[in-house]
Amino acid sequence: MSTFNQLLHLSRAGANVLHIASYEWERVRGCVIGLAKEIQLPLKVWSQSTGLLSCDEAGVVAPSNADLIDPVEMLRTVHSSDEPGVWLLEDFQPFLRAEHHALLRWLREIARLPGKPRKLIVLSTPMAGLPVDLRKEVPTVDLELPGIEDLRVVLEDAAKALGVRASEDEPLLDAARGLTVMEARLAFGQAAAALGRLDHSAVPLVAREKERIIKQSEVLEYYPTDARMTDVGGLDQLKEWLDRRGRAFGAGARDFGLDAPKGVLLLGVQGCGKSLLAKAVAATWQFPLLRFDLGKVFGGIVGQSESNIRTALQVAQALAPCVLWIDEIEKGLAGMGSSDQTDGGTTARVVGTLLTWMQEKTDPVFVVATANRIDMLPPELLRKGRFDEIFFVDLPSRAVREQILSIHLKKKRRDPKDFALADLATRSVGFSGAELEEAVREGLYDAFAEGRDLHSDHIARALHKTFPLSRTMHDQIDSLRKWAKVRARLAAGEPPEALPEENPEAAAPRLRQETTRNPFIPGARP
Repeated sequence: MSTFNQLLHLSRAGANVLHIASYEWERVRGCVIGLAKEIQLPLKVWSQSTGLLSCDEAGVVAPSNADLIDPVEMLRTVHSSDEPGVWLLEDFQPFLRAEHHALLRWLREIARLPGKPRKLIVLSTPMAGLPVDLRKEVPTVDLELPGIEDLRVVLEDAAKALGVRASEDEPLLDAARGLTVMEARLAFGQAAAALGRLDHSAVPLVAREKERIIKQSEVLEYYPTDARMTDVGGLDQLKEWLDRRGRAFGAGARDFGLDAPKGVLLLGVQGCGKSLLAKAVAATWQFPLLRFDLGKVFGGIVGQSESNIRTALQVAQALAPCVLWIDEIEKGLAGMGSSDQTDGGTTARVVGTLLTWMQEKTDPVFVVATANRIDMLPPELLRKGRFDEIFFVDLPSRAVREQILSIHLKKKRRDPKDFALADLATRSVGFSGAELEEAVREGLYDAFAEGRDLHSDHIARALHKTFPLSRTMHDQIDSLRKWAKVRARLAAGEPPEALPEENPEAAAPRLRQETTRNPFIPGARP
């Protein structure tokens, strides 16, 4: 349902105070102008800088009471007025705080007024979130990001203002999806200034500006999709599953009765290709890749965390179809259970918003979440409906280790046929893909220092010097495998390879304190 329809339905339901959360003041005002016209009430616009303005159906404003700049006095005037009307209070967020008790009380009084004369107040703020006093009486409506038609209007206005030629090129409009009106106007303006026109040639410039703006939000990051599925060794069952899901985004899938795929949760050992796979999926499907950092959602200002999560999800939906990559999701969900005791419930509300969105979303936003610690994941995340499937990514088998070594040698412009890959794979039982990559890099350093070309011996020496994670976390990996055996699908077709058994005392590095004599123990001195 559009923002306008939500406002219209709420006003007809008898709501006297509404709240719109958006930075886009121009679209908010246009929406409220349309609302006032639909319910046939006069509209007045108030801000602390302009006082009270009257606004007609065309959006033309005229002074009504320029001296009325005190917000409490403004609300008192509305409450005592005998005239019906709609009042839009712009940039009202500084006053919606617990310390402004008198102001909050006046809003609650207005919210309880009878239906005649009809009075409607619309609060406009950049961020979502209301004080506890108002949450039960004032509905909040989020303004969705501009669609293609809104961006077309912005493009025409920008071209007219800058005096350049514009063609309503669909890729150009698509390139601006996910931006606010103000951001899109700036992106079009920069492209026009550089090229002198706004057509298909402006697409890379607008896309680059969008990448900068999204990164500036600090919550989402626009990632380049330069990885390929061939860069990921093994994981054949997961790749086959992703290939089938990718086809569900194609033409005819909806007519066939398929819903848009929701996403996949990848659990497993660190360094085994989960993050690389997220990049490869986006590149293979030719979708934009957005990296969502849950840890950066949380802000110190009241309501900022809730606003950040809503904005991030709005951007993802505006860019659909896209891949939303949530790396190490368990870290972002940490503290959910004790949220009401430590942060007033902010973490629980943010996570609840994310989980509800994942369950209910219909837009083609494919979520790829990765996790290393299953014990930190809430049960709500693992139930069916959040993700299409949960896959366990284990340590690579011997055959897959050969593939991974071959991939990294090719990246270093070496012919894999010149190396004893079978022997190196046998030597590297329990090594992750990241550790194999590092062994190739270490071998290159040694070869360069010796003045020779890279040889199998260099890589074998690097493997011998490496203490893999599978040894330091032997018990944790065994526990993870047991958990995944009955709760997740294996990403690889072959069964997991047994980890080498060895004497922990001999294998594990010892701390200095464990081997040094302590002269202060009684009787220890000679």
